[in-house]
Amino acid sequence: MTTSRNNRPLPGIDRRDLMTAGLGAVTLAAGISSGQAQTQTQVQPTPTAPAPTAGAGKVRTEQRGPVLLIGIDRPQTRNLIDPAIIIGVGKALYQLEHDDGLRVAVLHGIGPDFSMGIDPPAFIAAVQAGIIPVKDPDFISILELAPPIRTKPLVVAVQGGTQFAGHEYFLAADIRVAASDTVFRQAEVTRGSFPGGGATVRFTREAGWANAMRYMLTGDTWGAEEAHRMGLVQEVTPPGKQLDVAIELAKKVAAVAPLGVRATLASSRQALAAEETTALAAVQPTFSRLQQTEDFKESQRALREGRPPVFRGV
Repeated sequence: MTTSRNNRPLPGIDRRDLMTAGLGAVTLAAGISSGQAQTQTQVQPTPTAPAPTAGAGKVRTEQRGPVLLIGIDRPQTRNLIDPAIIIGVGKALYQLEHDDGLRVAVLHGIGPDFSMGIDPPAFIAAVQAGIIPVKDPDFISILELAPPIRTKPLVVAVQGGTQFAGHEYFLAADIRVAASDTVFRQAEVTRGSFPGGGATVRFTREAGWANAMRYMLTGDTWGAEEAHRMGLVQEVTPPGKQLDVAIELAKKVAAVAPLGVRATLASSRQALAAEETTALAAVQPTFSRLQQTEDFKESQRALREGRPPVFRGV
């Protein structure tokens, strides 16, 4: 039995450079390399059946009529997001936008987890190799931090670990489905930083001020039912059913008038975009400033030394 809750519209965000925020998330999620992710939370794995792939790589796509499935496929790292995943998801969203036969996409994670966040070593190597920032013109950012902006709807299905940048990917969708075993976290404050991918705006807008602050200021985890209570999740399913439910919702979206759907998204985005401009413009400068603090440096030392950080507010 699934439960549902009406979602508020998710506006597009086009004020900042995509990869600036992506690189910011490297340090924001520095605590969740594959060797450290298990210390953040204990997640009970619930495998999601992988979608058949339309191509090789860490992002798997499959077209089912007007629905495009986009799967993050790096389960051995708990689906940590590396540059290949960002590029793969971005190219899939570009395909969604420019293929007239596609009307909606479903983003999901293959394996026990949706995503535990950014893979910092992979990003550092990509910057050094000149792969980042992305220069591919056939690319639309899922975080919508720079144009071009997606105008077709995105549904997301999550399970297991959905944390840090993984949670920000989740927040970027228009309709959200979660398995009952999902464990959410937005805990950059425990790393001497703060969310650099828009969660301070999206989480607060979607869940309400005190709900968002309850979790972003403590670094605590929360589950699918709590996410549903806050309005972040519209459907809670038994483990293993989340992708099926998300696909059924996507089919319903694809069955109605496509121009009406896009106009509804555009109008809803426009209604909220103006009030977010100032807040979003301040995210990256604030993030960069926090990276220079002693508290941030202490968080990195503590991670390397395997001890709790001691923050001094400097």
